[in-house]
Amino acid sequence: MKQILFVMMLAGFSLAANAQKSQQGGYALVRVFDANKFVASGAYYVGSKIFITYEDGKQEIIELGAFSEKSEPDNLKKITAVLNDMKKKGYLLMSAATTGDQGSIISDYVYLKQF
Repeated sequence: MKQILFVMMLAGFSLAANAQKSQQGGYALVRVFDANKFVASGAYYVGSKIFITYEDGKQEIIELGAFSEKSEPDNLKKITAVLNDMKKKGYLLMSAATTGDQGSIISDYVYLKQF
């Protein structure tokens, strides 16, 4: 009887710990504006940048070169580095969406914090 009670207590502690971990997670959004000049975003215009917003509200902004044949390889390296860095920080890519046309592209990447 004591063994069953002990196993049930362990299971309860394990469930409580997992529930607490899942509450610590959250979503992060990476939005990439890859434009040759500026892209309209609501009431304002944005140049080529990467915006990262974490689940705690902190933000990062990474500058990109204006979309051109010359700057695009470097822009793609920066974008790839950000996506890989999110994975290293414990985020799992949940969805990705891109809109626009060449020279005016907006991409969104939604991440879920795993640990």
